[in-house]
Amino acid sequence: MAPKIPDKYAAYECEDYFRGKWPEDGFFHDDSQMLLVVPLSETYVLRKKAFFAVGRSGTDGIDFGYRKHHSGLWAFYPIDEEFKFMADSIQSLVDGWCSGYLSV
Repeated sequence: MAPKIPDKYAAYECEDYFRGKWPEDGFFHDDSQMLLVVPLSETYVLRKKAFFAVGRSGTDGIDFGYRKHHSGLWAFYPIDEEFKFMADSIQSLVDGWCSGYLSV
């Protein structure tokens, strides 16, 4: 059964975020002592950039999230206003970040 995605996030390919524990608990990364994935109450949308932010890198304001009409998770670099593809799914982002394979 597909998870219920609130209407305001329907244009984002974010079904994997709404499946399981992410919207309630997020994911706390022990090594960096931060929420890598945040609960829904701490997410935000940058309308001008069509970006639904669901995670934090802990560096230079770089956040992780979904872009409208793009698949996967992206890092948004606010200083340069650029995006970098990070992972196919939120679980892949968490796994890659925790293993050190992914970084910003």
